[in-house]
Amino acid sequence: MTTPDVVSIATEVATVDEAVMKFFPYISTMIGFIPGAQVAVPFMPLVAEFLKVVDDAAKHVAAGNSGAAAQDVMKEIMDHLTPGAPNSPVLSGAVTTG
Repeated sequence: MTTPDVVSIATEVATVDEAVMKFFPYISTMIGFIPGAQVAVPFMPLVAEFLKVVDDAAKHVAAGNSGAAAQDVMKEIMDHLTPGAPNSPVLSGAVTTG
């Protein structure tokens, strides 16, 4: 049995994440119809941003670069939550995934 390396794992994570992101608009819409799950609807933009972070980070790691994507997104989230700083288009709902 061979041990998978970080690059191959990152490549697989990026592939799976891209597949999930393709169906995310449907998933986020359906959550609104599930009894008790409506409380998650306001957090769907944050979930979309998280999926984007995972996808970007996995692609960077697969390409041999690490750390930059996650740091950029964390800064965007921190700016969004800081009064007077620019808001994130994704967290504001201005950008749709899919």
